[in-house]
Amino acid sequence: MALLSFRAPLTDPADRLSSWQVDRHQNCCEWYGIQCSTDSLHIISMDLRNVDLEITKRSSLYLAPTNTSLTGTISPSLFKLTRLQYLDLSFNTLDYSQIQYQLSNFKNLVHLDVSFSQFSDSVTTQFSNLSSLRYLDISSFVQASDPASTGPYSVSEYPLTSPSINWVRNLVNLRVLKMSGVDLYDASMTRNWAEPISYLGDLRELHLSYCHISSPGFPIREFFNLSRLSILKMSFNNDINSSITAQIANLNSLSVLELAECYNLQGSIPYLPQLKKLDVRGTPNLNVNLSSMFKRKWPKLQTLWISSTSVNGPIPQTISNAPILFSFSASGCSIKGSLTTTISALSNLEYLDLSSNGITGYIPPAVSSMKRLHYLSLFRNSLQGPIPSSICKITLLQHLSLYGNNLTGTIPSCFTELIKLSHLDVSDNSVGGVVSLNSLMNKLNLTKLNLNNNSLTVEINHHQPFPSGHYHLESLELQSCNISGNIPAFICEFKNLDKLDLSSNNLTGAIPSCLFKHQTLSHLDLSENNLQGTLPRVLHFNDNTFIYVKLASNFLQGSLPVPSEKNMYFDLSENQFTGRISVQHAERLSNSRYASLSGNQLSGSIPPLCSNKFAQTGLSLQTLDLSNNSLTGSIPSSFGNCSSLVFLHLGMNNLTGEVPYELQHTRIKYLLLHNNLLEGTFPNFIRKLETLEVLTLGNNNFQGSIPTFVGSFRNLKIFSLRSNAFNGSVPRGISYFNKLQILDLSSNYLSGSIPSKIGNITKLTSRPNDTYAFWSGGWAVTDLQLQMVIKGVSHYIRRLHGFSSGIDLSSNNLEGNIPEDIGLLQGLSMLNLSNNHLTGKIPNSVGNMTGLESLDLSFNSLSGEIPSELVSVSNLGRLNLSYNNLSGRIPEDAHFQTLSTDGSAYLGNKFLCGVPTERLCEGDLIVPTSSINNAYMQEEDKDSAREKGLLYGAVTLGVGVGFGGLFLVLLCGKEKWWSGYWRVVDTTAERITDGIWKK
Repeated sequence: MALLSFRAPLTDPADRLSSWQVDRHQNCCEWYGIQCSTDSLHIISMDLRNVDLEITKRSSLYLAPTNTSLTGTISPSLFKLTRLQYLDLSFNTLDYSQIQYQLSNFKNLVHLDVSFSQFSDSVTTQFSNLSSLRYLDISSFVQASDPASTGPYSVSEYPLTSPSINWVRNLVNLRVLKMSGVDLYDASMTRNWAEPISYLGDLRELHLSYCHISSPGFPIREFFNLSRLSILKMSFNNDINSSITAQIANLNSLSVLELAECYNLQGSIPYLPQLKKLDVRGTPNLNVNLSSMFKRKWPKLQTLWISSTSVNGPIPQTISNAPILFSFSASGCSIKGSLTTTISALSNLEYLDLSSNGITGYIPPAVSSMKRLHYLSLFRNSLQGPIPSSICKITLLQHLSLYGNNLTGTIPSCFTELIKLSHLDVSDNSVGGVVSLNSLMNKLNLTKLNLNNNSLTVEINHHQPFPSGHYHLESLELQSCNISGNIPAFICEFKNLDKLDLSSNNLTGAIPSCLFKHQTLSHLDLSENNLQGTLPRVLHFNDNTFIYVKLASNFLQGSLPVPSEKNMYFDLSENQFTGRISVQHAERLSNSRYASLSGNQLSGSIPPLCSNKFAQTGLSLQTLDLSNNSLTGSIPSSFGNCSSLVFLHLGMNNLTGEVPYELQHTRIKYLLLHNNLLEGTFPNFIRKLETLEVLTLGNNNFQGSIPTFVGSFRNLKIFSLRSNAFNGSVPRGISYFNKLQILDLSSNYLSGSIPSKIGNITKLTSRPNDTYAFWSGGWAVTDLQLQMVIKGVSHYIRRLHGFSSGIDLSSNNLEGNIPEDIGLLQGLSMLNLSNNHLTGKIPNSVGNMTGLESLDLSFNSLSGEIPSELVSVSNLGRLNLSYNNLSGRIPEDAHFQTLSTDGSAYLGNKFLCGVPTERLCEGDLIVPTSSINNAYMQEEDKDSAREKGLLYGAVTLGVGVGFGGLFLVLLCGKEKWWSGYWRVVDTTAERITDGIWKK
């Protein structure tokens, strides 16, 4: 029989064709998927559609596909079914190679569906002779019907292409043509490419989504003949670079129009009163003027999805002209103004999403008029005031999302009456009061609860169990909710729990061990609490799930636990873990996306990571932070196997040796190795890290010159080599650091002049106003912990903000003038050139450095007057010009004189005069002494006694330090210490001489 021959080469894992056996069912018309004609008993229909896979692909959830597909080659015996009218093989895994060019044999075929069944190759004439067809589906694209998102969607691994659609011209009986996912790029590049469709006068549905259509014009003219067209879907065609023409209104049967994710589509929505569904989400260049749109009635409109378009206006009162609207999705549309009370007149509304807009004012109490509402999302707006208790009257409400507003007051107690509520999110507001977790969980059947970052206090009764049917919670987020006490053990009773965030509270005690065995938990954040105790030796989360674990900033101790096999994020930083990092730890960390063990008390050497022998889990290490421990030994060369490594922080340890050249095989952008005992010359392999953004080698034992190739790092933002033994000149290439924010070459032996084109550092020529921290301990990058002298005090920079900037070339042997171009750095906030041998005048251009907050030019040989332009730098908060050869009057400006009321900023400049020094400038009036002589003499006697004591103490201390320091330097024999010793002696002598001279 033809059916058995068709069945023979197929594999059926779900046993769907188990009834296809002669001995069990003599009548094949009773076999699964087969239908026969009532008169002649000929087979007229074969429906083997894999519904399970279709449901999975159309779901808005990311469900794992089920293995229910028929697989194998389709036998030509199928053509023996000459009376076949209906054939559906969709959502299977089939090989059509033996039959696809013989499909024209099915002369009686009315319905053909081979979508998502690996029907591939180029469509030319395979279907052109099927003139009886009314339904043809060759799609390889399917989209979930979810108003909150245009994804997820699925595209077949075996897409079709069609260089021309002339083959549809003969299918004049078609009512449904579904070609979504078929590549029509080449076809659409020709003039009037869609003309063959105009011959399908009986067409009711046309699906052309995700077809790579690249026509410069919307093909409306070709559709004019489609007077019966009811459904038009052309979403996900980003290259349609044209406007929606008003002529689309001529399609007066059109009830569904989908043009979502057509990025380059422009224009506005024409009036289509017969329309039932309009989906233009993700089309940002499309203007959706709601006020204009609803001047007229839309009597049939039920679904309006306009998220991520351009509304730029309020929701008008006239929206009531869509009286039967039940689904309205308008997130991210730049909607302004307050929520009109008219929207509550939409009594049929079931779905309302106005999130991520600029809506202001209050949530109107009249919102309760929308009795059928089950989904309400107003997050990320600027709403204020309390949450109206009238929401409790919407008894069908299942989803309520209000996070990211300015809401105050308390959570209405009547929320416990919303018995259908499963999703509640009021995070990131200013809601206060006391919330009982037990009360919410006892009276509601929540699957998601998020109260993060408010002003409220969540109370948990450890001894009050929940009803047996109320443990369906999948996500619990209570960050910064003033929770105290221990973590309740009943948390583990939520068997479906996927996410638990109790971070930034006052939790104490040990972490319940059952959490580390939870088989559905994939996200655990208990960071920034006061948790203590040890952790299990091995964390036994579900090994088939990628895990996010963040336990940072607690008081956990003992040995490091071995992570799970799959770690998306693993952060145990800022605790008190001790011991070594074992090979087993290294294996699991190698298969993590993000791993941080910084700020503990770990010791020993770093074991090899990313070893080829480690099993792969589908994840590759991108971020590794082992900083601020007591690790010793060398940096393993196996890091070179971490090909996806972007961020490596090994700073603040006791690592020795040279930096392994194997790191050149990684994708490192952030390399932080400061505060170790590393040695050697500047690592030459670094020139191959072309995307480098942060390089810190400070406080090590590197020596030699800084290579000129560093100027090729155009993305570099931080470059710190401080406190090493680098010599030679400052590379001229630093002028090409277009994105540089921090340059620290201090405390080396650099000589020569400051590069004259230093003002070309583009990033520092202006100052951003943003406060966003580019590195804030987030997904890709951990805290920097970078040492830098700011305003004379050594600090550790944890986060680099957009406005953070500084140049420190202090404590070197630099000579020559300060370049005039330095004044171009108007965004620079800190400049330290102290302790060098700079000469010449302070350039007047420093007055243009309006962003400057700290300026230190002390201990140089600068001469001339202090530029009067410097007083215009209003942001300046610290100034040090001491121990130079400056002369003339100190600028007399109210703000400028507050920078050094004690005169310390000007010490060691013999020829400076004016306030705050006691030296008069030429032309100053001499104040009569008769009236103040006695007071002055008394003050002078006090100063004399104080200065004598200071002098005797200085001499005594100088003798001790001098001989003791000299002995120590001679004993150690380090050239760098010898130079530093004489620098201290010279400085001390100069200060004593200056004090005697002033006296």
